[in-house]
Amino acid sequence: MGNLLGNERKVPELIKQKMPRFLIMSFLPLFFLLFMVAVVSGQDEPISPEEYQSQIGAGFSTNWFKSRARKPMEKFSEKNIKDIREKGFSNLRIRCDAELYSSKGFLDSLTTVVDSCLKYNVIPIISWIHHRAEAYATKKAQDAYVSWWIAVARQLKDKDYRLSFNLFTELGIDTCSEGETEKVKIEKSCKNSLRRNTDKYNEWTKNVTKEIRALGGKNAKRILILASPVKTAKGLDKIDPEIYERDPYMMAEWHLYASGPIKTPGSQKYWSGDGTGKFGGRENVKKAINDAVEFTNKTGMRTYLGAWMPHDNIKGSLKEAEVIKFALFFVKELRKANIPWSMNVLDNYYDTRECKWRRGHQVVAGQKLNMAKILNNIRKVMP
Repeated sequence: MGNLLGNERKVPELIKQKMPRFLIMSFLPLFFLLFMVAVVSGQDEPISPEEYQSQIGAGFSTNWFKSRARKPMEKFSEKNIKDIREKGFSNLRIRCDAELYSSKGFLDSLTTVVDSCLKYNVIPIISWIHHRAEAYATKKAQDAYVSWWIAVARQLKDKDYRLSFNLFTELGIDTCSEGETEKVKIEKSCKNSLRRNTDKYNEWTKNVTKEIRALGGKNAKRILILASPVKTAKGLDKIDPEIYERDPYMMAEWHLYASGPIKTPGSQKYWSGDGTGKFGGRENVKKAINDAVEFTNKTGMRTYLGAWMPHDNIKGSLKEAEVIKFALFFVKELRKANIPWSMNVLDNYYDTRECKWRRGHQVVAGQKLNMAKILNNIRKVMP
């Protein structure tokens, strides 16, 4: 099935080579009907990380279960998925805020989204978010984390192997609240956070992978995507090899430009112009990707970039031409390394409520950008 999906674009040429022209028109409708039945029926055989890496391709992160909404499914339509696939994108990272979404209603809604993805052959990658749990990293938080994944994995245990579980969305720089005044929330860095305590991260990951694998259905051989303990690829080697050495169905996620490149000299996310200036924007990109490539060469574990933006989403420091130049260079470099990706975020390019791709200019962090133009440039060079 994996080969059939991978050769989707070669089918018409294959028919021409093997069949007389006068028969082609007679058999094409039947052939494509059978092909679509095969696609909809799903992936019944386990997928290797190497094959899965190629199937993920290019896609988006989503906000259906990330933002605080009374009825998040009001912003979802199956047409969202259909439109995404028709645009040439092949994955969605379904980010789920466990602090907001953990009820039975959530599981039913999540199942609806997953089923729609599988119907249109869009790879659904479910990821967990709970910033407070990551920051404090208490035993109670760990138990809740494992319980959340058990509930999700049990709900979806019989879904085909194109569905994967990304165990953490991001282990960023955590802060813990020390108290509040009327106007100011005082925070400090969390000494107990998963990011600062890799042993805790590995304990959480070992426990949750063990529980998911034991749930039956297709979960024993489903792709599980681990997270870099410090977000970027340079932290991948902090993952305890005991977690993945004897499990052939694991990958690792990392990212750097989740809120886009910036114009701060000396930053690892610096970019200006076409990236060839004094502070080495292109070299930053190559270094970030090379860390992931070296990890794969060393361990054999394949990686996936789960979040990036082409624009500066915080200060809007990059002009549209610079955004496009960064995007083109970044995507080309990822493609050279065979690393698939999900871009932050679908809503920047597509109105999920109205089921329409956005057109014209938008103002993002004070910068006027034509997001449709940016996306079209990305599509020209993406896998």
